Amino acid sequence: MTASPPARRGPYAKTAERRSEIIASATAVFSAHGYQGGSLRQIAKQLDLSLTTVMHHFPTKVALLAAVLEQEDAADPDFDVRSRRDGFLPSILAIVRRNLARRELVRMFSIVSAEATYPGHEAHDWLRSRYASVTATYSALIAHDVAVGRLTTDGDPLELAGLVVTGWEGIQIRWLADGTDPVAAMGTLLSAVLRPAPTASHLHGRRGNQPESVHTSRILE
Repeated sequence: MTASPPARRGPYAKTAERRSEIIASATAVFSAHGYQGGSLRQIAKQLDLSLTTVMHHFPTKVALLAAVLEQEDAADPDFDVRSRRDGFLPSILAIVRRNLARRELVRMFSIVSAEATYPGHEAHDWLRSRYASVTATYSALIAHDVAVGRLTTDGDPLELAGLVVTGWEGIQIRWLADGTDPVAAMGTLLSAVLRPAPTASHLHGRRGNQPESVHTSRILE
């Protein structure tokens, strides 16, 4: 049997690498300057690329922001496993605590998701797909916690998951707008909607001494 020739780095590999570099630069620029303050031109300059090259991969700033947020979502592939092991409530609260240090990314998500509600917006399909995916994941995890006795709710898991996602985004906007404590607010919401079993009552988000983080976002949600 003859040996296979070494794999070549084709145009697709170079394209993926370039996109990854641009996303990494955009994450740094947007985090430092905010979505409004950061620009494609700044990102191009940081990478020593032409603006045309950046726009070849991401025609608009919104398209690039969506890619940044998608990557943030994908950065926590073990969320499902941890949630089944440690519980849905503490795992969600861990993300909320983590987001306290990612204020600009949360702000950017809030901006792009609001703009993308318009059906003609370039990120509209991405937003719909994201909501469907996150809601389906949360629904399965809620159903699992009900089955193992961590939650006592008798509501439909898919509807409850939708309420969690919707409530979370509203809480994040309040936090950005007036400093409302998102961990305490999210803990109250989760307890009211999902009704943790008495033995899990310590998972409720509290001010001050909070339970150790189990750990992301999922997003920047």
